[in-house]
Amino acid sequence: MAEEIASILEQARLFVLQHAPADLLREAVPFGIICLVAGIGLSVLGAKLSRIGITCGFGLLGAYIGAFIARQTGFPVLVCSPIGALMLGVIGYQTLKLWVGLIAALVLSTAALGMFGYHRVVPHYGEFEQTASSVVEAPGSFALPSPEEQQAYLERSPQQWAQEFWAFVTQKDVNVERNGRAVALAAMITGLCLGVVAARWALIVSTSLVGTALVTTAIATLLTHSVPESYEAFHRHPSLVGVGVGAFLVSSLVLQTLLTRKAPDTKAESTGKS
Repeated sequence: MAEEIASILEQARLFVLQHAPADLLREAVPFGIICLVAGIGLSVLGAKLSRIGITCGFGLLGAYIGAFIARQTGFPVLVCSPIGALMLGVIGYQTLKLWVGLIAALVLSTAALGMFGYHRVVPHYGEFEQTASSVVEAPGSFALPSPEEQQAYLERSPQQWAQEFWAFVTQKDVNVERNGRAVALAAMITGLCLGVVAARWALIVSTSLVGTALVTTAIATLLTHSVPESYEAFHRHPSLVGVGVGAFLVSSLVLQTLLTRKAPDTKAESTGKS
């Protein structure tokens, strides 16, 4: 299974190299550095600074809306923009649990779909590649594709490849689409509930997962462009990648749990002792 996931990731990498614009490829290293810094920040301080981040985000949105209203109505921008920032900042601060629930719903549904795909979609990848690289002439018989068909096969866009792969999976498993939707919906409702009832734990889990994903993406991007040999080594040993990603995720969960732990009430302790 790990080899099949590695093959899918390699297929995605080759698609990016073949179809992405040259300017985008040149900006891959700065993109990787940004993802690395953002991922480490989320993995360490994401939960602790979430309220400040959401409040600041709403404040910036309010400032933009206030400036837009000022331009439309003729009122001073220096008056409308701060008022908008203050009002939406207060809304973001007071509705933190709602936004945490929405973030947790999105993250958990993505993670649940990933696990569902690992068990129900990825196992079909090997058979799909074998079937796609051959032409069926009669039931049970195959023939090598013509040069034109081979060229068309190599020049497929990522969207075409994904559509063909998904069509193949749904033919093999007619219930996969229905079950996938059910899993995603259940995960979204669970995440929303956790965000409202247990905002701290929902933030810790969500920021750790997103931060780990960003760090993994950044490291893969930087290795691909800077040290191709190491990327190939990791590609040949996907289990090592899984261990490293798992260790980083667990470290993030533990560290954020410690950082967001409430300090003991010294006044209550002193009163109890007296």
